[in-house]
Amino acid sequence: MTSLAFAFFTPQMWSHVPIEDPRAAKIFDGHYSRQSPGEDGLVAPGKRFLLMHEGSAGSAIWAVVRNRWKAPGWAKGVWYWRNSIFRNVSSTRSSDLIKGAVDVTYELWGRRYGLPLPAEGLTTEIDIEATREHRSPWHEPGWCYKKAGWTHVRDTPREHGRSAKSIWKAPPP
Repeated sequence: MTSLAFAFFTPQMWSHVPIEDPRAAKIFDGHYSRQSPGEDGLVAPGKRFLLMHEGSAGSAIWAVVRNRWKAPGWAKGVWYWRNSIFRNVSSTRSSDLIKGAVDVTYELWGRRYGLPLPAEGLTTEIDIEATREHRSPWHEPGWCYKKAGWTHVRDTPREHGRSAKSIWKAPPP
């Protein structure tokens, strides 16, 4: 008796690209967090990388950075590991892109910077007001992250010139 085994090829959803990739910069220029469209500098300094999705129906970018945030009066600061940019200008569902990006992030981070992964876990912040017009009125900020398996951590209030944010944490690998 013979048995058949099938191996299906799944195309790679995300590609690792140089941190200053001009194609990614063009996508980022339309993101609400972009302060100076056309300028260099897509991702904050630190351990970082940039992923890009290019399909027949559009593109998306995903950036990850680990760095120390120094608040006034703090001697050492606090480490963060975060998805600092996600912008989807394709017809691919954002939650599917996020799931794929998280998998690639964990794999690529381990190869580039070693294991274990950062103890603080991968997070993201979503500007509640800036994303209001881009999401359904029935969905909370971060809905696509929620559908991708992320956990809502908390919302931060608007204060001292900073906008209110919704903080989310990625599922563990």
